[in-house]
Amino acid sequence: MGSVNNVSCIVNRPGGFIITDRALRFCSFPTHAKILDLGCGFGSTIDHIVKNYGLEALGLDPNEESSNPNILKASAEKIPFPNVSFNGILMECSFSVVNNQETVLKECHRVLKTDGHLMISDIYARGEATHLTGCLGRVDTKENIILLLENKGFTIELFEDFSTHLKAMWGQMIFDKGAKSFYCELGINPDAMKRIKCGYYLIVAKKNTQNK
Repeated sequence: MGSVNNVSCIVNRPGGFIITDRALRFCSFPTHAKILDLGCGFGSTIDHIVKNYGLEALGLDPNEESSNPNILKASAEKIPFPNVSFNGILMECSFSVVNNQETVLKECHRVLKTDGHLMISDIYARGEATHLTGCLGRVDTKENIILLLENKGFTIELFEDFSTHLKAMWGQMIFDKGAKSFYCELGINPDAMKRIKCGYYLIVAKKNTQNK
């Protein structure tokens, strides 16, 4: 899985750019709209957005020292940009592992323009919610994730399940590394996995200026 703290997970996220493309097409950003990728890793999504959509894209990652001027070493909990700077914010496999989700959402709301969109794709629990110490981080339910976003000033416009892509990715990981290494990397055991019933989602939410 991807995270703000695990670059290899960001690059090798479920579905590759399929979910990214779905989010961008849904939002229909105007040409030269400004997009911020939180937890961008090496910047593969930034390059994809610029080359394929004609948008301006910047990225933040707390662990990356990059020569790319469009990638800054910074935390999602303290975004180093002025208010209403971006048309869209993207978080791919990073929301589940930030230290303080409420602070991150508050910062996203601050830097998004009026009617700006927050696009999140990440792990979620179709069964029992939990918080793991490995690559997965916080695995919450759909209901709790949506409630958190709504309480922080966002209106949900799209929720789609992409769990088949997660299943395919994890199947390949088990094939490549073996089951023991797979479960160790994720910080979970098979019994817990059955209780959590991990899935993968895409949420697109619009900034609600009436409520923060």
